[in-house]
Amino acid sequence: MNPSKKDVHDVYLKYFGHVVKGSIYYDFQPTYMQTEILFGESYAILEKYNQRDLDLDTTFHYEVLYVSDEGLILKKFYRKKLENIKSLESHPLFQSAIWMIEERTSEYINTENIIQIVSKDVYAAKVPTNNSTYHYLMKKSELFEPFFKDLYNEMESYYNGDKRHSIEKWDFAEFLQTEHGVQFEHSEGVDIILSNCLGMMRKLNITKEAMAEYFCKYIL
Repeated sequence: MNPSKKDVHDVYLKYFGHVVKGSIYYDFQPTYMQTEILFGESYAILEKYNQRDLDLDTTFHYEVLYVSDEGLILKKFYRKKLENIKSLESHPLFQSAIWMIEERTSEYINTENIIQIVSKDVYAAKVPTNNSTYHYLMKKSELFEPFFKDLYNEMESYYNGDKRHSIEKWDFAEFLQTEHGVQFEHSEGVDIILSNCLGMMRKLNITKEAMAEYFCKYIL
């Protein structure tokens, strides 16, 4: 899952497929998994089958959405029976062999796409599902639905939750004032905007310098 030496954050996983046994076709409903962090050179066990199951005609699709140092990454994998996998016969973390499943696509999602969705209606308490960019991302993967739900929950936590008194929020406001000449009034609207910025910084793993640039481009 994460053979690199770098940690990845906010990992969302989905897999689904079907099996054919004789004239019987069985469809597996999508299974969703999530973890806040997957450490470098770590693995996520998605499925486990008995040896007798491996003789069946199985097809599985896997999707992984996560935040890395490079940005938001969407990967898709595909397994057709055992035709397109590699088996690691030995690994220090496991007693039995594990599979390396064929990667079909790996796509970088531009951070600005996420920023634009939020900034389009910066006061919205929930993701604007009628937004065209949101629809575009949802067509790529349904994993964007829980991702955005968590993003808006994170932003809300800075506005009206357990992080509402976070000093980071006002440090960011001071940074915008001193480095970009942004002047703020003391208002509820300003609090919402700053809370959204902090939530996006946390969820998208971006620096305050980068967030300030996005702020001036899309929100100011």
